[in-house]
Amino acid sequence: MSLSSRRWALALLCMSTPYERNEVLAFTTGIPPCQSTQVNVATRTCSSTSRRRRSLHHIRKLAADNTDGSTNKTTGDTLRASTGIRPSLHPITINCVAEALLLRSRSRLGKKQENGDPITIDTSDSSVEALQVAITAGGIAVNAIDQRNKSADADGDGENAVLDTSEQQTVSGRVVGVVMRLPELESLLVDKVKGVGWVSKYGEEESFGLLRSEVKDSEGDSGQLAEQLQLNPLLRMNRAECLLALFIDTVEKPQLERIGQRVPDSSRVDFIDADRLEVLVAED
Repeated sequence: MSLSSRRWALALLCMSTPYERNEVLAFTTGIPPCQSTQVNVATRTCSSTSRRRRSLHHIRKLAADNTDGSTNKTTGDTLRASTGIRPSLHPITINCVAEALLLRSRSRLGKKQENGDPITIDTSDSSVEALQVAITAGGIAVNAIDQRNKSADADGDGENAVLDTSEQQTVSGRVVGVVMRLPELESLLVDKVKGVGWVSKYGEEESFGLLRSEVKDSEGDSGQLAEQLQLNPLLRMNRAECLLALFIDTVEKPQLERIGQRVPDSSRVDFIDADRLEVLVAED
């Protein structure tokens, strides 16, 4: 808090009317001037003693906390910290799956890693062992988690945004689980979308991360698909979202229920809009 703000807070202790106290409260808590009038009008309508005492207590605390002249500012997401709500695991997981789809596309188009080694991410490639695919997928997840936690520390969010052990395990497990089942999940995705009239009628295949040719012909053109997934980030992201949703709904949730366990976010699929979710989780 600046020196002028501290003076406003200290001056409040000498004020007596509710209007004056609320006006200073609006100023010292950082509410823009254009909103101060609204706050004053709203708070003036409530003249209860308890409300005035809470306001006065709040400003006294602000004054006490800043009498040492400290200029330290609170960093990070203070709202999240106050609610205790943990950050969603879905964005980082979806990004990892999208990266895996990109790497698979590059592999199918004949590209290799910078060191000349093949990209071992395609389970349908008979020359690639399943263990190699799992290691590659796990590496994608670990790198993303490390980057996420470093960014959280740099932003000052600390424990509010840094993924804990169980959250890291959940993200890694989902990324590896989806990548190891890509052919099966993609086939299921096509089957889910194929029977929905409004998708083909309005040309919404891309919103599911699919090409129209995939829906018309279950086999599709793997070369064309690889090319489009490499060039179109939105197509890639939509596909990653749908594949993750199918994995959670058809693999993760049933298996966890069977053994009586749960993951930090309780396997909620809350990252897909209602129209797509209805298609993906519809009973066959």
